[in-house]
Amino acid sequence: WRSASSAEVTMEDGDEHLTADELRARIEEQRALRWTTLENDRSTAEREVEEARERQLLRRELEGERQCNAAVRGAISGLRGQRRTIDYDIAENMPGAPRPTEQKRPPSSALAKSTVTYASNVAKHEFVWEVQGLSWLEQQL
Repeated sequence: WRSASSAEVTMEDGDEHLTADELRARIEEQRALRWTTLENDRSTAEREVEEARERQLLRRELEGERQCNAAVRGAISGLRGQRRTIDYDIAENMPGAPRPTEQKRPPSSALAKSTVTYASNVAKHEFVWEVQGLSWLEQQL
């Protein structure tokens, strides 16, 4: 709310020709206007501002609830994805999943030999393997 400064309020046409009694009557009209219509308008405007603030707070609360629900949906999606990886036997080291048998490590002076069995836990997917540190292997292939 902004009050009018004295520089913004000017005389109306014809005020200079009014008598003192007529000017006093106009002053009373202006006071009556302020105490009735203008004060009611001000109260209405203040109430509207408070209602707007309440709506703004409610919009922020609604946004928070939507974000919370989006996070829950994301968690549900993650759990469903985890279920799919278990159902399609893609996941390893999941509770209850068969574990590959570990072989005893030979002493470091013994011949290094390793066997990997691919007959169990076969997954029907395309895998890309990268082998590093065997520079001679590329020449032998």
